[in-house]
Amino acid sequence: MKNVLKLVVVAFISGLAGAFVYQNFMAPKEIREVIREVPAVQANEDYYPSKDLISNLDYAAANLDFRNAAEKSIHSVVYIINKQRSRRSMSFLDFFSRKEIPTEQMPIGSGSGVIYSSDGYIITNYHVIKGADAIEVQHEKRTYEAELVGTDPNMDIAVLKIKANNLPAIEIGKSANAKVGDWVLAVGNPFNLTSTVTAGIVSAIGSDANAVRENFPIELYIQTDAAINPGNSGGALVNIDGELIGINTSIISRTGSYAGYGFAVPSDVVVKIVEDLKKYKVVQIAYTGVELADINSDLARQEGLNSLNGVFVKSVQRDGASDNAGIRSGDVIRMINNSEVNSKSKFDEIVSSLSPGDKVLVAYERGGRMRETTMTLENALGNTEILGSDALKAEDIYFSDFLGAELRVLTRSELEDLRLKVGVKVTSINKERGFLRRLDLEEGDIIVAINRRGAAQPKAVANYLEKYYGRIYIDIIDRNGRDRTLTYTFQ
Repeated sequence: MKNVLKLVVVAFISGLAGAFVYQNFMAPKEIREVIREVPAVQANEDYYPSKDLISNLDYAAANLDFRNAAEKSIHSVVYIINKQRSRRSMSFLDFFSRKEIPTEQMPIGSGSGVIYSSDGYIITNYHVIKGADAIEVQHEKRTYEAELVGTDPNMDIAVLKIKANNLPAIEIGKSANAKVGDWVLAVGNPFNLTSTVTAGIVSAIGSDANAVRENFPIELYIQTDAAINPGNSGGALVNIDGELIGINTSIISRTGSYAGYGFAVPSDVVVKIVEDLKKYKVVQIAYTGVELADINSDLARQEGLNSLNGVFVKSVQRDGASDNAGIRSGDVIRMINNSEVNSKSKFDEIVSSLSPGDKVLVAYERGGRMRETTMTLENALGNTEILGSDALKAEDIYFSDFLGAELRVLTRSELEDLRLKVGVKVTSINKERGFLRRLDLEEGDIIVAINRRGAAQPKAVANYLEKYYGRIYIDIIDRNGRDRTLTYTFQ
Protein backbone atom coordinates (compact mmCIF):
# COMPACT_ATOMS: atom_id res chain seq x y z
CA MET A 1 0.00 0.00 0.00
CA LYS A 2 2.86 2.35 0.88
CA ASN A 3 4.56 1.62 -2.44
CA VAL A 4 1.39 2.54 -4.36
CA LEU A 5 1.10 5.83 -2.45
CA LYS A 6 4.72 6.68 -3.23
CA LEU A 7 4.15 6.04 -6.93
CA VAL A 8 1.09 8.36 -6.98
CA VAL A 9 3.03 11.19 -5.24
CA VAL A 10 6.03 10.83 -7.57
CA ALA A 11 3.77 10.84 -10.65
CA PHE A 12 1.94 14.00 -9.48
CA ILE A 13 5.20 15.89 -8.80
CA SER A 14 6.64 14.78 -12.15
CA GLY A 15 3.53 16.03 -13.97
CA LEU A 16 3.80 19.46 -12.37
CA ALA A 17 7.50 19.68 -13.24
CA GLY A 18 6.85 18.71 -16.85
CA ALA A 19 4.08 21.28 -17.25
CA PHE A 20 6.36 24.02 -15.81
CA VAL A 21 9.19 23.21 -18.22
CA TYR A 22 6.84 23.12 -21.25
CA GLN A 23 5.10 26.35 -20.41
CA ASN A 24 8.26 28.36 -19.84
CA PHE A 25 10.75 26.88 -22.29
CA MET A 26 9.05 24.77 -24.99
CA ALA A 27 5.52 26.21 -25.64
CA PRO A 28 5.21 28.50 -28.75
CA LYS A 29 4.83 32.17 -27.92
CA GLU A 30 1.34 33.69 -28.60
CA ILE A 31 1.44 36.61 -30.99
CA ARG A 32 -1.18 39.31 -30.38
CA GLU A 33 -1.89 41.74 -33.22
CA VAL A 34 -3.31 45.16 -32.43
CA ILE A 35 -5.59 46.43 -35.18
CA ARG A 36 -6.22 50.16 -35.23
CA GLU A 37 -9.53 51.49 -36.49
CA VAL A 38 -7.86 54.66 -37.81
CA PRO A 39 -4.36 55.27 -39.15
CA ALA A 40 -1.77 56.19 -36.54
CA VAL A 41 -0.89 59.88 -36.34
CA GLN A 42 1.62 61.90 -34.43
CA ALA A 43 0.58 62.86 -30.93
CA ASN A 44 0.65 66.60 -31.63
CA GLU A 45 -1.69 66.38 -34.64
CA ASP A 46 -5.51 66.36 -34.71
CA TYR A 47 -6.93 63.57 -36.86
CA TYR A 48 -10.25 63.71 -38.74
CA PRO A 49 -11.07 60.74 -40.98
CA SER A 50 -11.91 61.81 -44.52
CA LYS A 51 -15.20 60.99 -46.16
CA ASP A 52 -13.34 58.62 -48.45
CA LEU A 53 -12.32 56.42 -45.53
CA ILE A 54 -15.81 55.79 -44.14
CA SER A 55 -19.05 54.80 -45.78
CA ASN A 56 -21.66 57.36 -46.71
CA LEU A 57 -24.01 55.90 -44.07
CA ASP A 58 -21.39 56.12 -41.31
CA TYR A 59 -20.55 59.67 -42.32
CA ALA A 60 -24.22 60.64 -42.31
CA ALA A 61 -24.77 59.04 -38.91
CA ALA A 62 -21.74 60.82 -37.47
CA ASN A 63 -23.08 64.19 -38.56
CA LEU A 64 -26.84 63.74 -38.07
CA ASP A 65 -28.62 65.86 -35.49
CA PHE A 66 -32.03 64.45 -34.58
CA ARG A 67 -32.84 67.25 -32.15
CA ASN A 68 -34.53 69.48 -34.71
CA ALA A 69 -36.77 66.68 -36.02
CA ALA A 70 -37.63 65.59 -32.47
CA GLU A 71 -38.41 69.12 -31.31
CA LYS A 72 -40.67 69.74 -34.32
CA SER A 73 -42.72 66.59 -33.76
CA ILE A 74 -42.91 65.67 -30.05
CA HIS A 75 -45.34 68.47 -29.23
CA SER A 76 -47.75 67.13 -31.86
CA VAL A 77 -48.11 63.70 -30.23
CA VAL A 78 -50.86 62.97 -27.69
CA TYR A 79 -51.84 60.21 -25.27
CA ILE A 80 -55.17 58.46 -25.92
CA ILE A 81 -57.24 56.45 -23.42
CA ASN A 82 -59.94 54.00 -24.52
CA LYS A 83 -62.69 53.92 -21.89
CA GLN A 84 -65.36 51.24 -21.86
CA ARG A 85 -68.24 50.54 -19.51
CA SER A 86 -68.01 47.39 -17.47
CA ARG A 87 -71.30 45.48 -17.36
CA ARG A 88 -72.83 43.19 -14.77
CA SER A 89 -76.01 41.09 -14.70
CA MET A 90 -79.00 42.53 -12.85
CA SER A 91 -80.25 39.23 -11.45
CA PHE A 92 -80.06 35.47 -11.81
CA LEU A 93 -82.81 35.52 -14.46
CA ASP A 94 -81.22 38.45 -16.24
CA PHE A 95 -78.03 36.40 -16.53
CA PHE A 96 -79.84 33.92 -18.77
CA SER A 97 -81.66 36.65 -20.71
CA ARG A 98 -78.35 38.53 -21.11
CA LYS A 99 -79.75 41.74 -19.69
CA GLU A 100 -76.98 44.01 -18.53
CA ILE A 101 -76.75 47.46 -17.00
CA PRO A 102 -73.85 49.81 -17.69
CA THR A 103 -71.59 50.78 -14.82
CA GLU A 104 -68.74 53.26 -14.62
CA GLN A 105 -66.36 53.77 -17.52
CA MET A 106 -63.00 52.12 -17.03
CA PRO A 107 -59.75 52.60 -18.98
CA ILE A 108 -59.42 49.49 -21.13
CA GLY A 109 -56.57 50.44 -23.45
CA SER A 110 -54.36 53.30 -24.50
CA GLY A 111 -52.07 54.45 -27.25
CA SER A 112 -50.71 57.48 -29.03
CA GLY A 113 -52.13 59.95 -31.51
CA VAL A 114 -50.95 62.77 -33.77
CA ILE A 115 -52.39 66.29 -34.00
CA TYR A 116 -53.40 66.66 -37.64
CA SER A 117 -54.71 70.23 -37.55
CA SER A 118 -54.59 73.13 -35.10
CA ASP A 119 -58.40 73.07 -34.68
CA GLY A 120 -58.39 69.69 -32.93
CA TYR A 121 -58.37 66.82 -35.45
CA ILE A 122 -56.34 63.86 -34.15
CA ILE A 123 -55.09 60.77 -36.02
CA THR A 124 -54.65 57.45 -34.25
CA ASN A 125 -55.01 53.71 -34.89
CA TYR A 126 -58.43 52.11 -35.16
CA HIS A 127 -57.36 49.34 -32.80
CA VAL A 128 -56.48 51.92 -30.12
CA ILE A 129 -60.09 53.20 -29.87
CA LYS A 130 -61.99 50.08 -31.00
CA GLY A 131 -65.04 49.41 -28.83
CA ALA A 132 -64.66 52.62 -26.82
CA ASP A 133 -67.66 54.10 -25.02
CA ALA A 134 -65.62 57.25 -24.41
CA ILE A 135 -62.26 58.47 -25.68
CA GLU A 136 -59.95 60.73 -23.70
CA VAL A 137 -57.06 62.71 -25.19
CA GLN A 138 -54.27 64.08 -23.01
CA HIS A 139 -51.87 66.69 -24.34
CA GLU A 140 -49.29 68.58 -22.32
CA LYS A 141 -51.13 68.31 -18.98
CA ARG A 142 -54.55 69.05 -20.49
CA THR A 143 -57.31 66.47 -20.84
CA TYR A 144 -60.02 66.51 -23.54
CA GLU A 145 -63.06 64.39 -24.31
CA ALA A 146 -62.79 63.29 -27.94
CA GLU A 147 -65.47 62.75 -30.56
CA LEU A 148 -64.98 59.91 -33.03
CA VAL A 149 -65.16 61.38 -36.54
CA GLY A 150 -64.70 58.13 -38.47
CA THR A 151 -62.57 55.04 -38.98
CA ASP A 152 -60.92 52.99 -41.70
CA PRO A 153 -60.42 49.54 -40.09
CA ASN A 154 -58.82 48.20 -43.26
CA MET A 155 -55.88 50.59 -42.87
CA ASP A 156 -56.14 50.74 -39.05
CA ILE A 157 -56.77 54.49 -38.99
CA ALA A 158 -59.21 56.50 -36.85
CA VAL A 159 -59.86 60.24 -36.74
CA LEU A 160 -60.87 62.06 -33.54
CA LYS A 161 -61.93 65.64 -32.82
CA ILE A 162 -61.35 67.59 -29.62
CA LYS A 163 -62.60 71.07 -28.74
CA ALA A 164 -59.38 73.04 -28.84
CA ASN A 165 -57.63 75.64 -30.98
CA ASN A 166 -54.08 76.69 -31.72
CA LEU A 167 -52.78 73.16 -31.24
CA PRO A 168 -49.28 72.35 -32.55
CA ALA A 169 -50.24 70.42 -35.70
CA ILE A 170 -47.56 68.21 -37.18
CA GLU A 171 -46.02 69.13 -40.51
CA ILE A 172 -47.09 66.65 -43.21
CA GLY A 173 -44.45 65.19 -45.52
CA LYS A 174 -44.73 63.11 -48.70
CA SER A 175 -44.37 59.41 -47.99
CA ALA A 176 -43.87 58.86 -51.74
CA ASN A 177 -40.45 60.49 -51.32
CA ALA A 178 -39.36 58.03 -48.60
CA LYS A 179 -36.65 55.61 -49.68
CA VAL A 180 -35.16 52.51 -48.12
CA GLY A 181 -32.22 53.63 -45.96
CA ASP A 182 -33.68 57.03 -45.02
CA TRP A 183 -33.32 58.01 -41.37
CA VAL A 184 -36.63 58.22 -39.47
CA LEU A 185 -37.86 58.86 -35.93
CA ALA A 186 -40.74 57.05 -34.25
CA VAL A 187 -42.47 59.46 -31.86
CA GLY A 188 -45.05 58.21 -29.38
CA ASN A 189 -46.59 58.90 -25.99
CA PRO A 190 -46.80 55.45 -24.39
CA PHE A 191 -48.36 55.10 -20.94
CA ASN A 192 -48.77 58.89 -20.69
CA LEU A 193 -45.04 59.44 -20.44
CA THR A 194 -43.40 62.48 -21.94
CA SER A 195 -43.23 61.92 -25.69
CA THR A 196 -40.57 59.35 -26.48
CA VAL A 197 -38.40 59.28 -29.58
CA THR A 198 -36.54 56.36 -31.15
CA ALA A 199 -34.38 56.48 -34.28
CA GLY A 200 -33.91 54.05 -37.14
CA ILE A 201 -34.09 53.75 -40.89
CA VAL A 202 -36.70 52.82 -43.46
CA SER A 203 -36.12 49.08 -43.82
CA ALA A 204 -38.59 48.29 -46.59
CA ILE A 205 -41.61 49.75 -48.35
CA GLY A 206 -44.75 47.92 -49.47
CA SER A 207 -44.30 44.42 -50.85
CA ASP A 208 -40.54 44.60 -50.23
CA ALA A 209 -41.44 43.73 -46.63
CA ASN A 210 -42.94 40.35 -47.62
CA ALA A 211 -40.10 38.33 -46.14
CA VAL A 212 -40.90 39.35 -42.56
CA ARG A 213 -44.62 40.00 -42.73
CA GLU A 214 -45.53 36.34 -42.27
CA ASN A 215 -49.36 36.29 -42.38
CA PHE A 216 -49.84 39.88 -41.25
CA PRO A 217 -52.38 41.51 -43.60
CA ILE A 218 -50.45 44.57 -44.69
CA GLU A 219 -49.56 45.84 -48.13
CA LEU A 220 -48.98 49.57 -48.19
CA TYR A 221 -46.90 49.99 -45.08
CA ILE A 222 -43.49 51.53 -44.42
CA GLN A 223 -41.28 49.14 -42.47
CA THR A 224 -38.75 50.60 -40.03
CA ASP A 225 -36.30 49.34 -37.43
CA ALA A 226 -36.98 52.33 -35.17
CA ALA A 227 -38.28 50.83 -31.92
CA ILE A 228 -42.11 50.81 -31.86
CA ASN A 229 -43.67 49.29 -28.75
CA PRO A 230 -47.42 48.72 -28.19
CA GLY A 231 -47.94 52.06 -26.42
CA ASN A 232 -46.58 53.85 -29.49
CA SER A 233 -49.46 52.70 -31.71
CA GLY A 234 -50.98 55.72 -33.42
CA GLY A 235 -47.82 57.78 -33.00
CA ALA A 236 -45.81 59.56 -35.69
CA LEU A 237 -43.11 58.30 -38.01
CA VAL A 238 -41.21 61.40 -39.12
CA ASN A 239 -38.32 62.07 -41.48
CA ILE A 240 -35.12 63.90 -40.60
CA ASP A 241 -36.91 67.21 -41.18
CA GLY A 242 -39.58 66.36 -38.59
CA GLU A 243 -42.29 65.86 -41.24
CA LEU A 244 -44.92 63.13 -40.83
CA ILE A 245 -44.40 60.31 -43.33
CA GLY A 246 -46.42 57.62 -41.54
CA ILE A 247 -48.65 56.65 -38.61
CA ASN A 248 -47.07 53.88 -36.54
CA THR A 249 -49.54 51.04 -36.48
CA SER A 250 -48.05 47.68 -35.60
CA ILE A 251 -45.15 45.45 -34.82
CA ILE A 252 -44.62 41.79 -35.59
CA SER A 253 -43.47 40.03 -32.47
CA ARG A 254 -44.22 36.75 -30.74
CA THR A 255 -43.70 38.45 -27.35
CA GLY A 256 -45.70 41.62 -28.06
CA SER A 257 -42.63 43.82 -27.60
CA TYR A 258 -40.21 45.41 -30.02
CA ALA A 259 -38.47 42.76 -32.13
CA GLY A 260 -36.49 44.72 -34.71
CA TYR A 261 -39.11 46.03 -37.10
CA GLY A 262 -42.41 47.91 -37.07
CA PHE A 263 -44.83 49.30 -39.61
CA ALA A 264 -46.46 52.64 -40.39
CA VAL A 265 -49.28 53.67 -42.74
CA PRO A 266 -47.80 56.06 -45.36
CA SER A 267 -48.77 59.70 -44.87
CA ASP A 268 -50.04 60.06 -48.45
CA VAL A 269 -52.66 57.40 -47.70
CA VAL A 270 -53.36 58.79 -44.21
CA VAL A 271 -54.09 62.31 -45.52
CA LYS A 272 -56.56 60.89 -48.05
CA ILE A 273 -58.33 58.89 -45.33
CA VAL A 274 -58.50 61.84 -42.92
CA GLU A 275 -59.86 64.27 -45.50
CA ASP A 276 -62.48 61.76 -46.67
CA LEU A 277 -63.65 61.06 -43.12
CA LYS A 278 -63.84 64.78 -42.35
CA LYS A 279 -65.88 65.56 -45.47
CA TYR A 280 -67.94 62.43 -46.11
CA LYS A 281 -67.68 60.30 -42.92
CA VAL A 282 -66.61 57.38 -45.13
CA VAL A 283 -63.44 56.70 -47.13
CA GLN A 284 -63.90 57.17 -50.88
CA ILE A 285 -62.10 54.20 -52.44
CA ALA A 286 -60.95 54.48 -56.06
CA TYR A 287 -61.03 51.45 -58.36
CA THR A 288 -59.17 50.79 -61.59
CA GLY A 289 -60.95 47.58 -62.61
CA VAL A 290 -57.71 45.76 -63.24
CA GLU A 291 -56.10 42.69 -61.68
CA LEU A 292 -52.31 42.91 -61.46
CA ALA A 293 -49.37 40.63 -60.72
CA ASP A 294 -45.80 41.36 -59.68
CA ILE A 295 -43.36 40.40 -62.43
CA ASN A 296 -40.76 37.77 -61.59
CA SER A 297 -38.50 35.68 -63.79
CA ASP A 298 -41.06 32.87 -64.11
CA LEU A 299 -43.85 35.21 -65.19
CA ALA A 300 -41.53 37.05 -67.57
CA ARG A 301 -40.54 33.78 -69.23
CA GLN A 302 -44.12 32.54 -69.39
CA GLU A 303 -45.47 35.78 -70.93
CA GLY A 304 -42.43 36.51 -73.11
CA LEU A 305 -41.53 39.76 -71.32
CA ASN A 306 -38.14 41.35 -71.93
CA SER A 307 -37.93 43.09 -68.54
CA LEU A 308 -38.94 42.64 -64.92
CA ASN A 309 -39.95 46.29 -64.63
CA GLY A 310 -43.57 47.31 -64.11
CA VAL A 311 -46.62 45.27 -63.12
CA PHE A 312 -48.39 42.72 -65.31
CA VAL A 313 -52.07 43.09 -66.19
CA LYS A 314 -53.72 39.69 -65.58
CA SER A 315 -57.29 40.70 -66.36
CA VAL A 316 -59.43 43.78 -67.00
CA GLN A 317 -63.00 44.30 -65.79
CA ARG A 318 -65.38 44.92 -68.67
CA ASP A 319 -66.53 48.54 -68.84
CA GLY A 320 -64.33 49.38 -65.86
CA ALA A 321 -61.87 52.27 -65.59
CA SER A 322 -58.96 50.38 -67.17
CA ASP A 323 -61.11 48.90 -69.94
CA ASN A 324 -62.43 52.35 -70.83
CA ALA A 325 -58.85 53.67 -70.89
CA GLY A 326 -57.82 51.04 -73.43
CA ILE A 327 -55.72 48.82 -71.17
CA ARG A 328 -55.85 45.12 -72.01
CA SER A 329 -54.84 41.81 -70.45
CA GLY A 330 -51.14 41.18 -71.08
CA ASP A 331 -50.12 44.85 -70.87
CA VAL A 332 -47.36 45.94 -68.49
CA ILE A 333 -48.01 49.14 -66.54
CA ARG A 334 -44.79 51.07 -65.98
CA MET A 335 -45.81 54.47 -64.59
CA ILE A 336 -48.76 56.31 -63.04
CA ASN A 337 -48.70 60.12 -63.02
CA ASN A 338 -44.97 59.99 -63.86
CA SER A 339 -44.20 57.78 -60.84
CA GLU A 340 -42.51 54.45 -61.54
CA VAL A 341 -44.52 51.36 -60.63
CA ASN A 342 -42.48 48.19 -60.07
CA SER A 343 -44.75 46.36 -57.64
CA LYS A 344 -48.45 45.79 -57.11
CA SER A 345 -48.22 47.41 -53.66
CA LYS A 346 -46.73 50.57 -55.18
CA PHE A 347 -49.60 50.68 -57.68
CA ASP A 348 -52.11 50.23 -54.84
CA GLU A 349 -50.43 52.92 -52.75
CA ILE A 350 -50.73 55.50 -55.53
CA VAL A 351 -54.36 54.63 -56.24
CA SER A 352 -55.20 54.62 -52.51
CA SER A 353 -54.24 58.29 -52.29
CA LEU A 354 -56.74 59.17 -55.06
CA SER A 355 -60.54 59.41 -55.31
CA PRO A 356 -63.27 58.30 -57.74
CA GLY A 357 -63.38 60.76 -60.61
CA ASP A 358 -59.64 61.54 -60.48
CA LYS A 359 -57.83 61.24 -63.81
CA VAL A 360 -54.42 59.57 -63.91
CA LEU A 361 -51.83 59.32 -66.67
CA VAL A 362 -50.83 55.69 -67.22
CA ALA A 363 -47.75 54.65 -69.18
CA TYR A 364 -47.81 51.00 -70.23
CA GLU A 365 -46.06 48.60 -72.58
CA ARG A 366 -47.76 46.42 -75.18
CA GLY A 367 -45.90 44.30 -77.71
CA GLY A 368 -42.59 45.99 -76.90
CA ARG A 369 -43.94 49.51 -77.51
CA MET A 370 -44.65 52.15 -74.85
CA ARG A 371 -48.08 53.80 -74.83
CA GLU A 372 -49.90 56.37 -72.71
CA THR A 373 -53.53 56.75 -71.74
CA THR A 374 -55.65 58.74 -69.31
CA MET A 375 -57.69 56.69 -66.86
CA THR A 376 -60.68 58.02 -64.92
CA LEU A 377 -60.95 56.21 -61.58
CA GLU A 378 -64.32 54.85 -60.47
CA ASN A 379 -66.06 53.95 -57.23
CA ALA A 380 -67.23 50.48 -56.22
CA LEU A 381 -70.49 50.99 -58.11
CA GLY A 382 -68.73 51.64 -61.42
CA ASN A 383 -69.27 55.40 -61.62
CA THR A 384 -67.37 58.48 -60.50
CA GLU A 385 -69.76 59.79 -57.85
CA ILE A 386 -68.79 60.42 -54.24
CA LEU A 387 -70.53 57.83 -52.07
CA GLY A 388 -72.33 58.51 -48.84
CA SER A 389 -74.47 55.84 -47.22
CA ASP A 390 -73.75 53.58 -50.20
CA ALA A 391 -70.04 53.45 -49.44
CA LEU A 392 -68.72 49.91 -49.18
CA LYS A 393 -66.21 48.50 -46.72
CA ALA A 394 -63.20 46.45 -47.71
CA GLU A 395 -64.88 43.18 -46.68
CA ASP A 396 -67.86 44.00 -48.91
CA ILE A 397 -65.75 43.33 -52.02
CA TYR A 398 -63.96 40.03 -52.59
CA PHE A 399 -61.86 38.63 -55.43
CA SER A 400 -61.69 34.85 -55.69
CA ASP A 401 -58.72 33.49 -57.58
CA PHE A 402 -60.45 30.10 -57.83
CA LEU A 403 -63.58 31.62 -59.37
CA GLY A 404 -61.57 34.12 -61.38
CA ALA A 405 -64.15 36.73 -60.42
CA GLU A 406 -64.80 39.73 -58.21
CA LEU A 407 -67.97 39.85 -56.11
CA ARG A 408 -69.47 42.64 -53.99
CA VAL A 409 -72.49 43.12 -51.76
CA LEU A 410 -75.42 45.19 -52.95
CA THR A 411 -75.71 48.70 -51.60
CA ARG A 412 -78.69 49.86 -49.58
CA SER A 413 -80.21 51.68 -52.53
CA GLU A 414 -79.73 48.65 -54.82
CA LEU A 415 -81.43 46.39 -52.28
CA GLU A 416 -84.35 48.82 -52.02
CA ASP A 417 -84.73 49.15 -55.78
CA LEU A 418 -84.71 45.37 -56.25
CA ARG A 419 -86.77 44.72 -53.11
CA LEU A 420 -84.17 42.31 -51.79
CA LYS A 421 -82.82 41.67 -48.32
CA VAL A 422 -79.44 40.35 -49.49
CA GLY A 423 -77.56 39.90 -52.73
CA VAL A 424 -74.06 39.62 -54.18
CA LYS A 425 -73.18 41.19 -57.51
CA VAL A 426 -70.69 39.71 -59.98
CA THR A 427 -68.63 42.77 -60.91
CA SER A 428 -65.94 41.11 -63.05
CA ILE A 429 -65.15 37.72 -64.57
CA ASN A 430 -61.84 36.63 -66.00
CA LYS A 431 -62.82 35.08 -69.33
CA GLU A 432 -59.52 33.23 -69.69
CA ARG A 433 -59.28 31.42 -66.38
CA GLY A 434 -61.25 30.66 -63.25
CA PHE A 435 -64.24 28.45 -62.48
CA LEU A 436 -67.00 31.04 -62.88
CA ARG A 437 -66.41 31.45 -66.61
CA ARG A 438 -67.79 27.91 -67.04
CA LEU A 439 -71.18 28.90 -65.64
CA ASP A 440 -73.94 30.93 -67.25
CA LEU A 441 -73.15 33.94 -65.07
CA GLU A 442 -72.25 37.29 -66.60
CA GLU A 443 -70.74 40.48 -65.24
CA GLY A 444 -73.57 42.48 -63.71
CA ASP A 445 -75.61 39.44 -62.64
CA ILE A 446 -76.78 39.32 -59.01
CA ILE A 447 -76.63 36.11 -56.98
CA VAL A 448 -79.64 36.18 -54.67
CA ALA A 449 -79.47 32.69 -53.15
CA ILE A 450 -77.61 29.39 -53.43
CA ASN A 451 -79.53 26.23 -52.61
CA ARG A 452 -82.31 28.48 -51.25
CA ARG A 453 -79.95 30.19 -48.80
CA GLY A 454 -79.56 33.95 -49.11
CA ALA A 455 -76.27 35.21 -50.55
CA ALA A 456 -75.15 37.89 -48.09
CA GLN A 457 -71.33 38.08 -48.22
CA PRO A 458 -69.03 37.77 -51.26
CA LYS A 459 -66.37 35.71 -49.50
CA ALA A 460 -68.93 33.25 -48.15
CA VAL A 461 -70.43 32.82 -51.64
CA ALA A 462 -67.00 32.22 -53.17
CA ASN A 463 -66.01 29.68 -50.50
CA TYR A 464 -69.33 27.84 -50.88
CA LEU A 465 -68.97 27.55 -54.66
CA GLU A 466 -65.36 26.44 -54.32
CA LYS A 467 -66.02 23.62 -51.85
CA TYR A 468 -69.48 22.40 -52.89
CA TYR A 469 -70.02 19.00 -54.49
CA GLY A 470 -73.30 17.70 -55.91
CA ARG A 471 -76.38 19.36 -57.37
CA ILE A 472 -76.59 23.10 -56.83
CA TYR A 473 -79.26 25.75 -57.48
CA ILE A 474 -78.23 29.38 -57.98
CA ASP A 475 -81.01 31.99 -57.95
CA ILE A 476 -79.99 35.12 -59.82
CA ILE A 477 -81.25 38.39 -61.24
CA ASP A 478 -79.43 38.78 -64.52
CA ARG A 479 -78.06 42.03 -65.88
CA ASN A 480 -81.32 42.52 -67.82
CA GLY A 481 -83.44 42.31 -64.64
CA ARG A 482 -84.84 38.81 -65.22
CA ASP A 483 -85.21 36.27 -62.37
CA ARG A 484 -83.55 32.96 -63.23
CA THR A 485 -82.46 29.77 -61.51
CA LEU A 486 -79.29 28.08 -62.73
CA THR A 487 -78.88 24.38 -62.03
CA TYR A 488 -75.56 22.50 -62.10
CA THR A 489 -73.96 19.37 -60.75
CA PHE A 490 -70.50 19.97 -59.29
CA GLN A 491 -68.25 16.94 -59.27
